Amino acid sequence: MKYIFFDIDGTLVSHVGVSHIPDETRKAVTLLREAGHIPAIATGRGAFLAHQTALEFGIDSLVCSGGAQVISHGQEIFTAWFPDDELDAFREVAAEFPDRTAAIDDRYLYAGQAFGAFYDYFNGQAGYNCIRPLNAMKRAIICYVMIPPRLLTHEHGLFFSPPDGVRLELMRDFTEARCAGTSKWKGIERLIEHERANIDDVIVFGDGPNDAEMIGRANIGVAVGKSSDEAKKAADYVCDDIDDGGILKACKHLGLI
Repeated sequence: MKYIFFDIDGTLVSHVGVSHIPDETRKAVTLLREAGHIPAIATGRGAFLAHQTALEFGIDSLVCSGGAQVISHGQEIFTAWFPDDELDAFREVAAEFPDRTAAIDDRYLYAGQAFGAFYDYFNGQAGYNCIRPLNAMKRAIICYVMIPPRLLTHEHGLFFSPPDGVRLELMRDFTEARCAGTSKWKGIERLIEHERANIDDVIVFGDGPNDAEMIGRANIGVAVGKSSDEAKKAADYVCDDIDDGGILKACKHLGLI
């Protein structure tokens, strides 16, 4: 029995055209479960934004918010809140860049126009109106600035020079800040320990820079399709794009189904 962790965006869910889950991906997860394996999720999304995808696949073991939230059998077993004493530093950046900043807690996305084009999608993923104005935020799990990391300067505050209690995740088009000591791989370790499983039985699929650590540290790490360079370098195996049946082919190649 293996634990098979999947990233969501670009791995389980394709955003080519209308966002969708390819039929062959659904088939792969069904066959993995029939073979006795446990499909799981490891995503940068907050748990409330991963809910719909998890429900569609019948998955109840999730690492969310880049490892800052861990859910086992539907129960949240770990949450690392953004340090309260650093929220003011984020608010200072948000005041300067109101249309480029956002944050999430365990239920809502707080944003100005940074995510405006995606409001309907996020509300659909949450299953309720999950958007709130940024000034309504009282605490956060992740804070975002929607600026490519290469363009960040000192004026972007903690996103340029993070304090000791904050970890930055540098993505292609944005940067996220969350509690230090969290990552998808750390979240996987917490989940596996909680479920008294063997970390050597973990296989991961991902595509982004924030997947590179878990791809590199898992017993088998698979980079999917048009993965970032970081993910590909860390991978044991690079499969086809998900819209070309990549996950199904990889599961067959690895002898999992």
